[in-house]
Parts: sequence; C-alpha cells; structure tokens
Amino acid sequence: MISLSERPIVSFVILAYNHAEITKRCIDSLLLHTPLDGNELILVNNGSSDDTRTYFDSIPHARPIHIHQNVGPVNGFNVGMNEARGKYIALISNDMILTANWLDNLMTCIESDPQIGFVSPGANYVSNYQQINLPFNTLEEMQQQARVYNVSNSTKWEERIRLMPVILFSLTERLREIGGYDSRFYFGEFGDDDISYRYRRAGYKLIYAGDTFIFHHGSVTTAIDQRQNNSLQISRQIFHSKYGIDSWAEGLPNMQLVESLKSRWTPKPTVSLLAINCCVGATPLACKTYFKQNGASNVTLTSLTNQEKYMTDLRTISDWTLYYQTMADIHQQLRGERFDYILFEHGYPDFIQSCNNAEFLHAYLSPSGHFIT
Repeated sequence: MISLSERPIVSFVILAYNHAEITKRCIDSLLLHTPLDGNELILVNNGSSDDTRTYFDSIPHARPIHIHQNVGPVNGFNVGMNEARGKYIALISNDMILTANWLDNLMTCIESDPQIGFVSPGANYVSNYQQINLPFNTLEEMQQQARVYNVSNSTKWEERIRLMPVILFSLTERLREIGGYDSRFYFGEFGDDDISYRYRRAGYKLIYAGDTFIFHHGSVTTAIDQRQNNSLQISRQIFHSKYGIDSWAEGLPNMQLVESLKSRWTPKPTVSLLAINCCVGATPLACKTYFKQNGASNVTLTSLTNQEKYMTDLRTISDWTLYYQTMADIHQQLRGERFDYILFEHGYPDFIQSCNNAEFLHAYLSPSGHFIT
C-alpha cells in the first residue's frame, strides 16, 4: 500500500499505438507545460511495432507499460487506470499536444463541485460542439494563442449529457467506481458516449471546460479502423444494444431550438423551463446552461416525456421528471404550474392532433413566457 504522503496528485496516462514522432510531441508538450513533481507519468505502449518501446523506456521518472499486442484504446486506457496511484487521473491519447495552464484550469473546474464526474477541454479537432477555433498556422503559433486563451473562466464551463474526452480528467477512484471503459467498445468509438452515460447515471455531472484549448491531430489510429472494420457503425450498434438509445440521433442537442430560445431570452435571476419529449435531455440541458451563463442563478428544469426509456437519463439532469401517456396525465402532473419557457422537441404535430387543441400547452406558460418548437 502506498502511503498518503507518497500518493501522487495526478496520474498522467498517455496511450500510444505506433506514431512515435507524434507521441514525442505529446510528451514533450506535457513535460513543458505540466509539473511532474508530486505527480506521476504512466506511458502505455499499446502493442506498437515501431520504436515506441525504446522511446518510452528512455524517459526519466516515467512508468512505461508495454502491452504485447494492440488491445484497443479503451482497454489500453483501462490498463493505465489500473496502475494509477494519483488522486486524479488524466487519460491522454498520443495525438494530443498539451498547452499552457491546461492542468490548472481542469483542476480548478473539477474542484469547484464535488458532484463533477469528469471534465474535458476543447480542441481544434473534435465533435460534440467542443471545437475551439484559434488562429494559428504553426504549432508555435498555436502554443502562443493557447497561452492567451487558457485563462480559467467558469462562465465557459458547460454541463453536458455526453463528452468527447479530449482529455478525460477525473478523480481516479471515481473512474474506477464506474468501472473504467467498457471493453466491448474495442475500437474506441462510442466508448466515450458509454462512459459519459455511466458517470451521469452514477449521479455525477459532466463538464465541458470551454476555457481550455488542447491541440488534437485528429483520428490518427481510429480512422484506419473506420475504413477497414466499419468500426463506427459497429460501435454505434453496441451502444444502442446496451441502452436502447441512439447516441447521435437521441443524445445531441438541437442547436436550432437552443438558438431560438436564446433569441427570446431576457435576463432574470430565476427561470423555469418545461421540456417536452426532448429524448435524453441534451437540448434542455444546453438551454439550462445558457440561462446560467447569462444571469440566471436559479434554473428549474422539468422534463416531460411519453417514452419510459428516457426517464433514467432525464432524471440525471432535471429537477422534476414526469412521464405521461394521455393528456389527462399532463393536466394532473402540471396542475397549477406556470413556466417561463416551454420547449417541445419531438412529435409536436402528433401531440397537437391527439389533444385536438393547438393552445393546450399555452395554459402552462407564465404571462411573459415563450413557447418554442
């Protein structure tokens, strides 16, 4: 057993499969921008056939782990997680280049709320509305721009349904508590969606740290699997089989509706939002985040759905989660309630036809409220 006095603060786990030159850029950037005193560096060689082994063994004070054959990114990260001794863990792919203040910013974010499960920064190349566009033509210019950009700013933190972990930064025990990555997502794709859902369902928040920029080369290894093994669709189906949810079709925010709500926003400290048939809640959560970033200190989100499969995830982000089958159910559950915003995402024409009244929901709007569909 390692004593508390010897325990590292952060375990940096860098995973590499070939591409030694790209890996070297990643590690050089980590050593440049990150203090190793009091922390530990774990290097996972995921069955590389180039000189990655020799390079890893040459790095002072690192703990190299050599896996005989490529076990896929999620399993490779699990190997590093199992070896981590730090209070916190940062899972980093070798195609990332670290930047100034990245660790301080993520640490400030995760320590702001004990209910945060993991945080992740933005990057130049990433999906899930986590892209940050900085002007640069060279890596030197990128580092200069990132140094200016990477100033801790809580107004740029956003709670999310799912995160693409440019870096997955978490309490180590919390990552172990939820079981690390699911090995079924061998190729990597949708493993991030899966771990996001499991963190949330365990009662933790996911925070996108939009105040922090990291450079990402982009799909250095996964692009090959996508071409050769149809890994994207295979992994998408594994996720659907596990949850009964299509993470793309049902787990992404409708930004057109979010923008519509923004255009109707009048700053006020207390806001109530009723979200109807919004799948797992990505769109109302984006709206709730916008309210909080723009002057609302108290936001109440009520989610109403006619599909039981969404109830589990809606409960993770809503103050109240209600299930209905008939119009009478809605009357009974919302009796006397008034909302500043009513957001209806899916199935509105069928809903209106079933209740035979286009004004049915307007009775639940406050006098100055807005209906968005």
